[in-house]
Amino acid sequence: MMGWLTDLKHAARSLRAQAGTAVLATFTLAIGLAAATAIYAVIDAVLLRDLPYPHAERLVQIRERAEDGHDMALAYPNYADLSATVDAFDATAYYTDMGAPVTYAGNTQRHRYALVGDNFFQVLGVAPVLGRSFSGDERARLAVIGFDLWQSRFGGRADVLGQVFEINGETHSVIGVMPRGFAFPAQAALWTPVLSVLDHPGNSRSAHNFDGIGRLHAGEGLAQARLAAAALAKRLHEQHGDDVDAAGFDLMPLRDAIAAPVRNALLLLAAGTAFLLLIAMTNATNLLLAVNVARGRELAVRSALGASRARLARQVFAESLLIAGSACVLGLTGASLAIRLLLRSGGAGLPRLDDIALDPAAIGMGILLALAMAGVVALAVLLGSQRGTPNASLRESGRGLSAGKAQLRMRATLLVGQTALTTLLLFGAGLLTRNFVSLMSVDPGFDGSSAMRVELIRPWSQDAAVAAETARRYQALIDAFASLPGVDAAGGVNALPLTGSGAGGTFWDGSVTDLASLDAVDGLGYAEFRIATADYFRAAGMRMLSGRGFDARDRADGENVAVISAAAARTAWGNADPIGKRIQFGNMDGDARILTVIGVVNDVHEHRLDRAPSGTIYLNLGQRPMAASEFNIVVRSALPLAALEREMRGQLQSLAGDIPHRLAPLAEVRTAALAERRLSLVLLGIFAGVALLLAVGGLYGLMAFAVTQRGHEFALRQVLGATPARILGLVLHGGMAIAAIGVASGLALAWASARALSGMLYGVPAGDLLVSIGVVVLLLATTLLACLLPARRACTVAPREALS
Repeated sequence: MMGWLTDLKHAARSLRAQAGTAVLATFTLAIGLAAATAIYAVIDAVLLRDLPYPHAERLVQIRERAEDGHDMALAYPNYADLSATVDAFDATAYYTDMGAPVTYAGNTQRHRYALVGDNFFQVLGVAPVLGRSFSGDERARLAVIGFDLWQSRFGGRADVLGQVFEINGETHSVIGVMPRGFAFPAQAALWTPVLSVLDHPGNSRSAHNFDGIGRLHAGEGLAQARLAAAALAKRLHEQHGDDVDAAGFDLMPLRDAIAAPVRNALLLLAAGTAFLLLIAMTNATNLLLAVNVARGRELAVRSALGASRARLARQVFAESLLIAGSACVLGLTGASLAIRLLLRSGGAGLPRLDDIALDPAAIGMGILLALAMAGVVALAVLLGSQRGTPNASLRESGRGLSAGKAQLRMRATLLVGQTALTTLLLFGAGLLTRNFVSLMSVDPGFDGSSAMRVELIRPWSQDAAVAAETARRYQALIDAFASLPGVDAAGGVNALPLTGSGAGGTFWDGSVTDLASLDAVDGLGYAEFRIATADYFRAAGMRMLSGRGFDARDRADGENVAVISAAAARTAWGNADPIGKRIQFGNMDGDARILTVIGVVNDVHEHRLDRAPSGTIYLNLGQRPMAASEFNIVVRSALPLAALEREMRGQLQSLAGDIPHRLAPLAEVRTAALAERRLSLVLLGIFAGVALLLAVGGLYGLMAFAVTQRGHEFALRQVLGATPARILGLVLHGGMAIAAIGVASGLALAWASARALSGMLYGVPAGDLLVSIGVVVLLLATTLLACLLPARRACTVAPREALS
């Protein structure tokens, strides 16, 4: 212990003599540590840590799989057959989540809530901390509320059980309170029985309305459950034919399913962080090699006097440990700040956001990384500075050549690796940038500029009179917005494009008038189901391709009409004119009246920009108001958006003060749809930028060091007739050779690993030539700049001074 303390004191004195280099090495390592620790904290919480449920490893998400491979919600009869016949599960449950206005003590607020069936709470293995849960067949209007809702809306009252409040205008009674932190599905604030709202979950095998979860038997593998589910899917197709529109079932561990939307992005960031950490270690190693150059004679003397290599290694490790320890403190501080910033910004949709923290596991990981970095850096320094015999080292240092060719080769090799990793990061960032630009150029089908939107939510009701009154209030608000000065158009729809909300399903030929017989008849195709008003298409910047939109002729008591998208028309009738065709889409709102197609509008991306637009069928709000409790009004105007927002808020306060609402620019819809990709792009771009700075700084340091060490050589060359241009070329050639080898190696590695990014790219090949050329040009140009100053300095070495 005393020996170590002596070594640490000696190391502190040695580093104090080279304070600038030591500080730079510390900050270099701190950057890598901060990034690595912060990303580890996120990945640990989202991807690695078990869900906070008993035996969470046995929990499985159950969904159906479409023909194109994407997963989709369950049709209830298919779920019921799986629950009854696949015996790999202890229990299964189905649920759906949505938003609704919740009113308590006269105060209304929008909350996410879940309609749940079967053994939902039993599958998850979580019981209320107060009261009880409900069984799947209960039809009473009961509610289990979340801990946060209990505290915020009910003041944490001990007598909350039996309290009543309204969900969607219907009175519910509180029967239980869930533990703190329980919020499944994500952001759910309360839970009610499915059968308290629906008479039956549904009979259609193509109406995908629910998600499912299951708990496997102890010792039962997921593989067995998947085999049984696949066999069931085959039987369902044999028994029901085209009535089953799913290719099969999709079973996935629940933890993986929750993390799936961000899994690829987080793994990409983890890879970027690892590369950045390696680059930081390389740079710190090169800096410490420079520090040890001045100590070459000291180490050689100590070795000649009998100091063992282990003793010298301990001294070098002590110096690395001091630097790594300081970097650890700075890195953990930086990681804490980064995590706080992430939590404050909402995490761009990260699941399990409340679990992300700089906890003991993350701190321990940071400390282990710091120790590992200290060991790796010390080993690299020893390998670079302890070459040859003590006598040879003394002779070299005596001639002022203590660096030696071996150490220069060591540093050059490290810089080649650093440049290769930087190339890899820049290539990934370039691909994501090109992908982002490609997505930005995709026409979403609507124009988000110069428009505001307001989200409204009213209680959903099966009462036709209540639904009609809701539609009347929405239309009155639209008319008030349309009358504002400077407004070009105002209209509404129940679900905006790119939000992923709204419902969809199979639609049929208009000869089908009995909804109970739909499953026995082949459908025309699948389409999104939307309720819209007369001027919605103009307000949203959409184009009418043929026919007309809704207008005053489409009365509530008249012929029911529909406007369909081009994709829905092609799916149903190919190239035939769809105007005047009659369709049945009553399975979506329970209204069996036939719809006559009056117009065709352009396609919009309802869910994602990187998928082909799906077909959409729009019904008139005045004729079919049952599915429009949640509604979005779009207002287009030449006015500045700030001025338009003020005017709209005035109308909202006057006409809809009692309706929960949110006002925002329509362009925000597209911005939100790209949030996940933007996060990956920004973070990887930051990593690549920092890596580039480190690489350029490292190369500059190497070239400056080499020029200093080769001062005698350059002086001799000048004496023998070498021109300044010749010496300039020699220095530049050395630096550019290192960069060229590193760039070529990194580009080869990037092309080899490009497939890992292919699933995140749209419209951009994984080995994009333009990105490759851009990375090469950028790195070689910055390398040239990094080498230029040391090269110019080499040209100014006076022969008399260098040889004296």
